[in-house]
Amino acid sequence: IFTPSQEYEAVDSIGVGRVMVKAMRYWSVSTGIATETKSANGIQQLLTYEGSIIKKFDPYCQDNGTLWILHRNLANNQEGAVAWYWAFNENGEHEFTKASFSDSFFTYLLVNGYKGTRKTVEKEFDCFKNTYLSDSYSERNKALEDLTVPFFAPLKLIKSMGGGTYELSKGSIASIPPEIALYCILQDNQERLVNNRQLAIDLLLKESKQIGKYMNLSYSTLIEILQQLENKGLVSITNNFGNRFIELNSIDSHTILESYYNNLKRL
Repeated sequence: IFTPSQEYEAVDSIGVGRVMVKAMRYWSVSTGIATETKSANGIQQLLTYEGSIIKKFDPYCQDNGTLWILHRNLANNQEGAVAWYWAFNENGEHEFTKASFSDSFFTYLLVNGYKGTRKTVEKEFDCFKNTYLSDSYSERNKALEDLTVPFFAPLKLIKSMGGGTYELSKGSIASIPPEIALYCILQDNQERLVNNRQLAIDLLLKESKQIGKYMNLSYSTLIEILQQLENKGLVSITNNFGNRFIELNSIDSHTILESYYNNLKRL
């Protein structure tokens, strides 16, 4: 349906305009719910494992666990969603304006071979910010009427400070299901866990593409999440020569995720 030569068929079938068809193609891959291949017959998209699970259990993305998974995929997408990756993994400023964000992000892009303009970067900022926070977003019910609810607004990761200033807010223990945090940890560390089931807590907190970064966690919130997982018998927290680690009792991320959604369904 996303093959360029079938553009008008896509418009008729999906019921949205040409620009939105292209946007749907981009976001489906960038958020990790689909993979894309190209052949002589055109473009083919297939649901990923996560896409299939979300379609089965939460097709309208109403659960915060689903939103955290999609946010994680976007924030860790260093090639396809660079602004999101940079904002949560590389940017050291937690308070910013459109100008300061664009300046710093533009510098990062130039260092990495970017050939575009700063104006394009400013548009990227608007897109990034509007996935988490809308300038017109004040109360949820009114926003629903105006169709202005940003997709990731329930995660409350970006807060308006007024006067065009924004802040990356710390991930809240109340909004992060511990099983989803564990699933993300397992996905982020697949290679590390091949021969070792132990992970340093500092690694989870401070390294790029780890939950401490893209969920913007404080040390105390991360420890509280890990303690919840320990209480459920899923991890063990240990001290080793003054350093804290978690020992994973299982590294089967699919079982963890499916158990979470099955329990959610029963509720």
